Amino acid sequence: MLNYIKAELYRNFNRVYFWGYTFSIAAFTLLINILLKISNVSETVISLAELIEISTHMLTLPVFLIPAIVEMVTAEENKNLTSKNILSFGLSRNKFVLSKIIVSIILSTIAAVVILTLFFGSGTLLFGIGKSFSTSLVINFVKRLLISTLLWISSIAICTFLALIIKNTTTFAFIYAIIFVTFSKIIKLLSSFVSDKFQYIYDILISTQINKLSAPELTNPTLISAALIGIVYTIVFTVLTMLYVKNKEIK
Repeated sequence: MLNYIKAELYRNFNRVYFWGYTFSIAAFTLLINILLKISNVSETVISLAELIEISTHMLTLPVFLIPAIVEMVTAEENKNLTSKNILSFGLSRNKFVLSKIIVSIILSTIAAVVILTLFFGSGTLLFGIGKSFSTSLVINFVKRLLISTLLWISSIAICTFLALIIKNTTTFAFIYAIIFVTFSKIIKLLSSFVSDKFQYIYDILISTQINKLSAPELTNPTLISAALIGIVYTIVFTVLTMLYVKNKEIK
């Protein structure tokens, strides 16, 4: 399993796709900072402290960047029917699934580090740290970021599940996006017009938990709840993916 993870990382590290995708997003964040710098707005209100505060309201964005990573790691292989070659070397199906999820997590983490480093690094150079910058601000943001990571990992597990059951890469990415964009809204409407019991479902959705982490006031119960929900989603969809792959005829 470890050798397969290393092989998958090597394969993706040596592709233009991964680095092109990562640095394209990183370059976009740099462009945003440059545009803010040359505008009148940056002279009065923008600094590293403000960028950190703005970032707390953008914790949902990584959820929609995940499909491209999963497509590189899992969907492309599923589409090209090359999984059988890997399993023929003795790798169990459960380890195959775990490896795919782990590799996607590692690649997503690397991409996130590159993007955030360029975003905050360029922000510091262009605007300075700002008068409101403090250790408590950084700690608060890091708490949100770490717990959000557990929810993003659960999104990777869901995305991997969809990538393995749907061969068409465009379709799987579209369905994934629809789930996160519309499902919460549908459940919210049902809780308002059909039954308030739907609110229980709404409260445990990944998107709902991420939105709670973006709230101005952050409490320990909120952090614990979000962390547990992220872990549960990851376990459930990892197991579901294993069961699907175990019973699937891989050609």
